[in-house]
Amino acid sequence: MLVILSIVMVVADVRYSVFAPVRPYLSLLVTPIQVVVNTPQKVFYWSKEHLTSREGLVKENKSLNQEILILRSRMQKLTALQAENVRLRELLDASQRVDEKVVMAEVIGFDQNAYSHKILIDKGFSSGAYVGQPVLDATGVLGQVVETTAYSSRVLLIADASHFLPVQLSRTGFRGVLRGTGDLKRMELMSVPHSVDIRKGDILTTSGLDKRFPSGYPVGVVRSVKHVAGKSYADVEVVPLAQLGRSRHVMLIDKAKQS
Repeated sequence: MLVILSIVMVVADVRYSVFAPVRPYLSLLVTPIQVVVNTPQKVFYWSKEHLTSREGLVKENKSLNQEILILRSRMQKLTALQAENVRLRELLDASQRVDEKVVMAEVIGFDQNAYSHKILIDKGFSSGAYVGQPVLDATGVLGQVVETTAYSSRVLLIADASHFLPVQLSRTGFRGVLRGTGDLKRMELMSVPHSVDIRKGDILTTSGLDKRFPSGYPVGVVRSVKHVAGKSYADVEVVPLAQLGRSRHVMLIDKAKQS
């Protein structure tokens, strides 16, 4: 009966438009049903599109982070190369100011002994290196060669506690002995009478009295001068000018070959 009634209603509506006046009202009743029926499908497609978009964003974000890391590593490498280039230029300029013949060398190792400050360089006696040879970097006196092999040498830094270096105060000409303390950033000027005119910021250079280091090369700058009552001498702290423990390229001074 329902089927027959439905067919009659469809035919009557098609041929005679019986339901035309009430069709807008009937659509109001059907619309909520259509919304309910279509909602699961819309939710499915929306979820699929959202998840796909999120997955794409995650992949893109991961890719961008990787690119950022690569670019940062390249930038760090470029920065390191630029800094090395600056150091090499400074070393070249310093070598041109040195009166004696020089041999350029590269630092290839450091002593692991906490009580000794030594570095290993890539020049040995096959390149003319010898025990007692002065070693400088671009900014000052670094140390002296204490051991050589055919293709490498060991250099004792001036900050080592066993190292003593005759120096001269550039401003007044006062001469003294600079002793290493074992601290790469601090040395001591020994036996300085209280009456000596010495100030913070004074530059110390090699005096040449030891016949090992040529005179006139910068060694350190006075950091502090303390006059302690009851002590025979003033306490004078000196900061090395050379980049101890940080220099990568150094110069070996050949005193025997004058330019």
